[in-house]
Amino acid sequence: MKNILFAAICAVALTSCYNNRILVGNVSENDPVVEVQKQWNSHWLYGLIPGGKTNLKAEEFVKGRQNYVIKTNQSFVNGLINGLTWGIYCPTTTTFYVPLDDKK
Repeated sequence: MKNILFAAICAVALTSCYNNRILVGNVSENDPVVEVQKQWNSHWLYGLIPGGKTNLKAEEFVKGRQNYVIKTNQSFVNGLINGLTWGIYCPTTTTFYVPLDDKK
């Protein structure tokens, strides 16, 4: 029982949330932004095989704006699903933001 508990604690302690942010146009990392759209991405077998819609086009989500931010991360819920499926299904979330002064 102690070995299982130790393995579970190690598995939780050694995980992290993947996070990537891309600034497009005249946006600085300190500008206030507003979330405009969110999309889940599917990956299989620890992220080795992409699934679902693999080519997201930013124009579909930001509707013609020149300045925007794209953030892709593995949230807690994504990581929980990854853990529950033992890495068979590994979702991530892509969120699109626009600057507060560019909001239409």
